Amino acid sequence: MNDSRTRSGALESGLDVLEALASSSTGLGVSDLAAALSMDKGNAHRLLRVLMQRGYVQQSELTKRYRPSAKLVSVAGSVLRRLDLRAASEDACDELLEQTGESVHVSQMTTGGPVYVLQRKAPFRVSVDTEVGARPPMHATATGKAVLAYVPEADRESWLTLPLERFTIRTITSMDELNRDLTTVAAQGYALDDEEYNPGVRCIAAPVFGIDGTVVGCIGVSSPIHRMGLERIPVAAEQLLAAARSVTERLGGPLERHDTINLAEPEGSTAAR
Repeated sequence: MNDSRTRSGALESGLDVLEALASSSTGLGVSDLAAALSMDKGNAHRLLRVLMQRGYVQQSELTKRYRPSAKLVSVAGSVLRRLDLRAASEDACDELLEQTGESVHVSQMTTGGPVYVLQRKAPFRVSVDTEVGARPPMHATATGKAVLAYVPEADRESWLTLPLERFTIRTITSMDELNRDLTTVAAQGYALDDEEYNPGVRCIAAPVFGIDGTVVGCIGVSSPIHRMGLERIPVAAEQLLAAARSVTERLGGPLERHDTINLAEPEGSTAAR
């Protein structure tokens, strides 16, 4: 029992080390790492040595700082390739990229919200990049709002960090305004981010439903505003919704969850602000 507890504690400490290193842009020395984790310096050094032996951490000969190695990316990529939603979305993403000519992304739901798991980048010099593995802010992105629209209003604040952070002059920072926007999202079946997270970028996203009818992720399209004018949104939204239905169907989800869609009034969303 004691050996089991020791191993469990060592595993948890090792994961803490990896997470701390991954969150640092410049790497960490042993002393900095130990201080950040309130950990004994000798213990931090032992954990780093094991992680280096396994190939998950590397040390700079120049600065002596530690940082995660590319092996983490390899492991993460292996996991992502086996995610059902990612596999089910690939064909739909390719078709949506061909139809819209804009960057396409897919996010998968986790206990902490959606995480981007797939991207297809537009073939333009100026395009919108979505970082695989990143978590979008729920209130300021089309992906986040497409999820929140299907969460009971009473539960929404538990998915949000209050007060709502302002990223641009168009970011929604009021719960009342956000709830009104989410009512529109649920009515039309897709969400719009009209320069609410990044200036000059417009995005739309639609939910994807799993076999039990719950939202398991989103598929979205992102574009610079000079290529995604408001007049283009209804057509792009129709293409997006067809892609979302296709992914839902491949996952065995109920297609009727997509049936209450109203494409006639996209101006009811935040684009009208």
